[in-house]
Amino acid sequence: MSDEPYHVARTFASLDLISHGRAGWNVVTSWSEAEALNFNRDHQLDYATRYERAGEFVDVVKGLWDSWDADAFLYDKMSGQFYDERKLHVLHHQGKYFSVRGPLNVAPALQRHPVIVQAGASPDGRELAAATADVVYCLPDTLEAARAYYVDVKGRMATYGREPDDPKILPGLRPTVGLTTAEAHVKFNTLQALLHPQRFPVTS
Repeated sequence: MSDEPYHVARTFASLDLISHGRAGWNVVTSWSEAEALNFNRDHQLDYATRYERAGEFVDVVKGLWDSWDADAFLYDKMSGQFYDERKLHVLHHQGKYFSVRGPLNVAPALQRHPVIVQAGASPDGRELAAATADVVYCLPDTLEAARAYYVDVKGRMATYGREPDDPKILPGLRPTVGLTTAEAHVKFNTLQALLHPQRFPVTS
């Protein structure tokens, strides 16, 4: 919400170059009303619009990352040729939410794109993950739920011309440890009782 695709593309491309391929982008659709108030909106976008906009956002960022062929930059001091114009690709994106000409003014990284991470839990989130993510983070409560999630996300890949093995599913583990099962349950219930509902107080 706070940045435009060009900002994100340039930031992560730069970080990827500086870190030699160790940058990653966690794609998150903002949801809270309090956050909207800090970024020039009176209300948060509705659920469907957030994910539709996020899909276009990622497409634009990836398009900007593809502004240059891997061997486009010549750095030829003798001839004075900085890059090969034939290997420059201007995006010219005109979409529902964004209008971005391009190109990105950052050279491509060795692996072309920084890693894209997405935590798709809802149907729309899983669709976004299947379309865009290299790594998908999830929090299944049971082994059966984890298997079902895996099959569901992988089953959506073909729609986007991707292979099932393209994204890696990364389940989160939240163990509560005790000397006995009963002790672990007591600890877990104690931790749960300490949780407080998330609040966003608004003062006039």
